[in-house]
Amino acid sequence: MIRFKLAVALLLGSTVACAQNEKKLQADFLKPTLEYRMNVNRHSMPRDDREQDSMIQWIISNGYGGMATNVNPNEYLKSDEELKVFNRFVHASKARGLDLWLYDERSYPSGMADTYVLDEHPEWEAEGLLFKDTTVNGGTAVDLPLLPGQPILVKAVPSVDGQLEYDRARSLLSSIRDGRIRWTAPDGTWTIAQISHAPLYTGFQAGTDRGGTTPRYPSLLMPEVTKRFIELTHRRYAQAFTEKLGTLFTSTFTDEPSSMALPFPNLGYGVYPWKENVSTEFMTRYSADLKDVLLPMMLDRGPEGEKLRYRYFRIIADFMSRNYFRQIREYCSTQKLKSGGHLLVEETMMAQVPLYGSIMACYREMDVPGIDVLTGMPSFTRRYLYSSRLASSAAELQGNSMVMCESCPISDYNFYDGKEAPTIEIKGSLNRQIVGGVTDFNNYLQLQHEDSNGRKAFNDYIARVEMMLAGGVRASRIAVYYPVETLWSKYRPLPTCLQSWDNVAGGAPEAQRLSQLFDRVSDCLYDNGWEFSYVDAAGIEQSKVENKSLAHGELRWDVLILPGVETITPQMLTRITEFARAGGCVILLEALPKNTPDAFPSEAVESAVAQMVGDKTLTPAVYYEPTFNARLLNYLLEGVLDRDIVLDSYAGVLHSHKRIGGRNVYFIVNDTNAPKTVKANFPGAKSLEGWNPQTGEVKPLENGAPLPFGPYDGMIIRQTK
Repeated sequence: MIRFKLAVALLLGSTVACAQNEKKLQADFLKPTLEYRMNVNRHSMPRDDREQDSMIQWIISNGYGGMATNVNPNEYLKSDEELKVFNRFVHASKARGLDLWLYDERSYPSGMADTYVLDEHPEWEAEGLLFKDTTVNGGTAVDLPLLPGQPILVKAVPSVDGQLEYDRARSLLSSIRDGRIRWTAPDGTWTIAQISHAPLYTGFQAGTDRGGTTPRYPSLLMPEVTKRFIELTHRRYAQAFTEKLGTLFTSTFTDEPSSMALPFPNLGYGVYPWKENVSTEFMTRYSADLKDVLLPMMLDRGPEGEKLRYRYFRIIADFMSRNYFRQIREYCSTQKLKSGGHLLVEETMMAQVPLYGSIMACYREMDVPGIDVLTGMPSFTRRYLYSSRLASSAAELQGNSMVMCESCPISDYNFYDGKEAPTIEIKGSLNRQIVGGVTDFNNYLQLQHEDSNGRKAFNDYIARVEMMLAGGVRASRIAVYYPVETLWSKYRPLPTCLQSWDNVAGGAPEAQRLSQLFDRVSDCLYDNGWEFSYVDAAGIEQSKVENKSLAHGELRWDVLILPGVETITPQMLTRITEFARAGGCVILLEALPKNTPDAFPSEAVESAVAQMVGDKTLTPAVYYEPTFNARLLNYLLEGVLDRDIVLDSYAGVLHSHKRIGGRNVYFIVNDTNAPKTVKANFPGAKSLEGWNPQTGEVKPLENGAPLPFGPYDGMIIRQTK
């Protein structure tokens, strides 16, 4: 009897505690706390105490939660007086409960410490390998301009039956006069190849006007650059406070650090990121002098060139992720501080290869990876659905959940007479980022069309959504592989340019096709209402097969999609094969794996993949589609997966599904500028609640009942049983 009474008491106590927690959750939903609200970016602050307090009050009165901020730029981080002003401002902000992020640069991109890093070591400037080839026939009087920078090689390579014969290449260095190559080609067909190394400044982000300045940029491939950057910035901030930085700031905010190796205009030549330590590492890893393999690496389309390019960009990915992002994360950990921020042109793999090698590798070295969104107009934000999901997928693979977005309406001004987009459009744009996985906003949005009450109402909406989606993991059953290793092998250094902030034009056609295939797969999944995650090579290697699923921590996938994948590690192949044989679904699109990092091609890989694809005993089958078709991919998914959420129509609707505290939580969005009614069914759900972020209301919801949405409205659906 005593045990029975104790059990009843414990049960009643648990029930009461749950009821109290639910009551508090609903109260917080109506009036969200500051931690879930959007922040504003403030890169300078008043020196007068009352003016500082007034700025802080404006942030709170307008419904914001805090700010990303830094010391005043005057005598950047050298003025003790300015650091005292900043110290007072930070403590006054924290006294009011504001959420603060520490911006780590004067202007941008991060890594310069204003100009201090290169002032001390100008030899550390970012460099690249420049490449240009020209094909001529015998008898042609060649007169070509020399590439910028220091020539590494200038050679004429003969071609016989379409095959370049590198061992018969002729040096043309003696034919250079007055900055031009002057040479008469002998009989036959010749490819004149130029390779030089040069600073990446004019024509690159470093050479653009950034707030009235154009400082040159250091190479983040060098570990000593980041070490000095940390000493000049992060450590200097730490000296200005008696507390650990993590007690004052949520995270650092690093802004667009990169290798700088993506031309903005078309310069007429290709670019690879490079510094001398890359050549040294190439020799260490592969026992080969990089100069000896540059020609086939840049010219050869066959297996040898693909293997060399893979090896080269493997080094770039390792150096960028470890030498910059890991160093910052490791220092931040000593301050009990998260490391965060966003990168440059995150929206397309065609930019990710030259700028980072692998953006997911860099994201994995950040506690709070992030993106930027350069518009408030939903019609221009499709690709930001991919970039936010890449960042959130990388975070979850690391066991993290926070993802930052910097919203900046710079693209809107030409469309709205110098102003940002209307608030209703901004709502639609931010909805998309949240669906992609963004949890925190640090922004330049002014909500210019609103008064204080309007700004507060908008901030209430965002805070309610973010509060209900905080923590947990994406409940995706589909994993899409990030095929960057295959893209390395395809990325020949042909001229490219930044056609728009989310689109790289030019480059090798085979590289563009793979990058576009990755986007088309993502489009198909979004258009047909499938929840999904991205996964990289390490994610697959670290996964386990459990009950027909590929499991990584709390993540569980029943379907693995491999878009255009030709190069995989043996460990990946082992895990994928195990997954398929346990009953998981593998879908290969437009290519079959055939290479390993050491063998281009690998007979063992080709044989194992052929056997897996041809094994008719596997249920479901391993599907290979040599030509991507969105309707067919959706048909395959419908055949192997039962949906967690069924909508009457997926047109103009986006949704996110998370598992939080053992509950299924959905965010459904009307992704159009017109009212819409959506019928949503949640198979197996016995009890549902609708949490309306527009009003803060919480009501029971009948499964399958029509849900009315205003333009760009969102709704939280929470499964209670």
